[in-house]
Amino acid sequence: MQMGVIFDIKRYAIHDGPGIPTTVFMKGCPFSCPWYHNPDSPAPQPQTLYSRQRCIGCGECTSACPEDALTLTHSGPGVDSTLCRQCGICARACLSEACETADRYERVEHLVEMIEKDILFYDESGGGVTFSGGEPLLQAQFLQQRLVACGRRNIYRAAHESF
Repeated sequence: MQMGVIFDIKRYAIHDGPGIPTTVFMKGCPFSCPWYHNPDSPAPQPQTLYSRQRCIGCGECTSACPEDALTLTHSGPGVDSTLCRQCGICARACLSEACETADRYERVEHLVEMIEKDILFYDESGGGVTFSGGEPLLQAQFLQQRLVACGRRNIYRAAHESF
């Protein structure tokens, strides 16, 4: 089964489709539009974000990193981007949420199971699921499999870029 990268799921996203829809935001966009409203989505791979302001200096992230890509400095976590694999282990270990993953890999079936949880709202309101981004067509095979899986469950579906 195909996997893809998403960075958010918004329920009750009334501006992204008819009725009460769920919007799945996918990673990746080849454009650099100055008005782009999802600045976390252009990179196609998962990303770990670091906030020096939130860091309490506990060192849990540096201890947890399997690649030794993090160092604790006086101003927070420092990242060696040549070593970091964006695995997110540091984010799971961080006590103050100074390290956090902005996105994740998802399997088609798991994502469709999450979408199905809102089927009552779709049925009552005429809503469904919208795949947005980024540019959802950058993950065309993953998108197609999700559209087909939702169609089998009679869920209204749409796809559009997010700008």
